[in-house]
Amino acid sequence: MVRAQSQPDRTAVSRGRFAISILVAALLTTACGGGQTATPSSTEAATSGPSVAPTTEAVPSSSISPLPLPGGRLVYIALIEGEVGSLVAANPDGTDTTPLLRAENPPRWSPDGRHISVVANDADDHLFVGLVDPDGSHYVQFENPDPTLELGCFAWSPDGSRLACEGFDGTDVTRTGIYTVRSSDGGDLVRLTTAPDGVHDVPTDYSPDGEQIVFTRQRLADESDTTLMIMNVDGTGARALSDRRLGLGRWSPDGKTILSDLGEEGEELLLVPVDGGEIRAIEIISDSLKSAFFGSWSPDGEWIVFSGRASKSVDLYIVRADGTNLHQVTDTPMGQWEEAADWAAAAP
Repeated sequence: MVRAQSQPDRTAVSRGRFAISILVAALLTTACGGGQTATPSSTEAATSGPSVAPTTEAVPSSSISPLPLPGGRLVYIALIEGEVGSLVAANPDGTDTTPLLRAENPPRWSPDGRHISVVANDADDHLFVGLVDPDGSHYVQFENPDPTLELGCFAWSPDGSRLACEGFDGTDVTRTGIYTVRSSDGGDLVRLTTAPDGVHDVPTDYSPDGEQIVFTRQRLADESDTTLMIMNVDGTGARALSDRRLGLGRWSPDGKTILSDLGEEGEELLLVPVDGGEIRAIEIISDSLKSAFFGSWSPDGEWIVFSGRASKSVDLYIVRADGTNLHQVTDTPMGQWEEAADWAAAAP
């Protein structure tokens, strides 16, 4: 919940193209990555500077906390008019903003902080995953283990050995579901779920103990028709966490709570108890912020990074998990969106 200091002012915003399943629909209707799709390549990463939009340091707002800000490193996607994308890294206070490479899909830090997973089109024009170093160097696109399967992989297992993927085959709808692959080379493909017809299962996080996966069951005909679910890591025991519509989920470091969004009165950050109980909105006090969505935890679980809209652009913010100490991380030009932020401890 975002609450203005003067009076309530809630504005729901479009969920854009964050979920891989939304990108999937676009890829299917444009022959899977035509000339308008910007994707990373090993040549670009090694021989030329990243093609990115200029970024500026955050402008402090009246709600910025004077207290010391947390450390670590953020990685996120910067989109211009929702189309041209860049992978960017920055400190949580907005300093040391570093463009890495061209990308449009959710990045994710490896558990040890040594790599960032990036979903892109492979040499056969199929969606799959690659890895890049924290400074944007040594980008490697994995070879897809299946000749027709599209795989959007970005959720790391806690031990760093596996990546969970949203999978689909444009020629065979029965193959839609969740898969996992080995994170070292993209091999050892294992299927976990079979999604119902007209639905995509989008895995977004492992539990801290590595025994469960949280995922969103999303109807393609209505991207807001989503059910937040968890299952065992072998695909058994799938269950909905609520009968409410809930968005993408990120597991808290203590394993007790899943951070989601899609509140009933607009887009707000929600805390969903894993073992049942009341779903609570995070109340953020702000003069200008109208909505909060696409949240992710800090490594210690004390803070949250999220995308927020205050005008016609979407910026990144950090806030304590109780909604206090709001700080604006980025201040981008009109029409630019920053989404899918992930937070890691300082890279080794």
